[in-house]
Amino acid sequence: MLRKLLVALALLGTLNAAGAAELKGWVLESQDYPKHQGMQYFFEQIKARSGGKYEGKILWRESLGDQKAALPQFKKGQLDIAVLSNAPLYEAVPEMEVLSLPFIFKNTEHMLKTLDGEVGKGLEASLAAKGYIVLAWYDGGARSFYSRNKPLRNPSDFEKLKVRVANKAELKRMVSALGAEPNTLAYDKVKGALERGEIDVAENDLISYQLSEQYKFAKYYVISNHSVLPEAMVVSTQLWQKLSSAEREMFKQTARESAARMHELWVKKTATIRTALEKQGVKFYDMNDNSGFVSRLRSVYTPVLSNPKSGDLMLKVMTLAGSQT
Repeated sequence: MLRKLLVALALLGTLNAAGAAELKGWVLESQDYPKHQGMQYFFEQIKARSGGKYEGKILWRESLGDQKAALPQFKKGQLDIAVLSNAPLYEAVPEMEVLSLPFIFKNTEHMLKTLDGEVGKGLEASLAAKGYIVLAWYDGGARSFYSRNKPLRNPSDFEKLKVRVANKAELKRMVSALGAEPNTLAYDKVKGALERGEIDVAENDLISYQLSEQYKFAKYYVISNHSVLPEAMVVSTQLWQKLSSAEREMFKQTARESAARMHELWVKKTATIRTALEKQGVKFYDMNDNSGFVSRLRSVYTPVLSNPKSGDLMLKVMTLAGSQT
């Protein structure tokens, strides 16, 4: 009798485990960031909509490592859901490098509209063929310039200045094309370099600008949106193959809702930060017509557009931008 009871309990445990599969997700940032909160919303809704069949656990940089460390686990199916930035996506689908070009998007809304439409669907099909199944497109943030001594609203304002940028080829070429000197100093060194006057300008999204306290030494923030980056919430092929058609649709719909929620949280957070920074003496400016910048950056666009697919993608993005004016 006891033996039968133990067997029954073991079977019950198996059924419970099968009825509540734990999905592992990864996002770079901590729970204070909108992207982390977006994934948290996704898992909460998946649990509710699946009747408890799926639960989610979020890992991030401090628990698993950066994207470079997380990516192999995702490809093996050891991570089920991830929010990925551009590097592996561009490697899989080279024409996507167009999306990283400076001034390719007018703003975040233009980027999201582009990727939620036909352009995004085409890229999703190409990525799926390479093992990246996109559930939704996330807002990766818009980078703008900030400087120590004056607002930089025109191309000529950059001449002979030292400008710190992320270590990306397109950003370094952009700075050089504007007649300035690119600097790829490590992120945690930028605040000190601005304070000492070793660099004149830096660029980043508003949240990073505040958290790093770089605003204390570079109080002229020009909303250039020169780099508006998408990120993708992706599901592993191993999990995707196990889902029914109805579950796949549920995952996609829930992911799209989480992306909208993430963007809403990002907008609210940046609005709050801007108000706080204005009280600290930061002056915000809109950039003058960016067509002058685009005309100066032909050398930045040319290498990417040597790929015919890239040229076609850029034309589609620019056409959509024109329809919004």
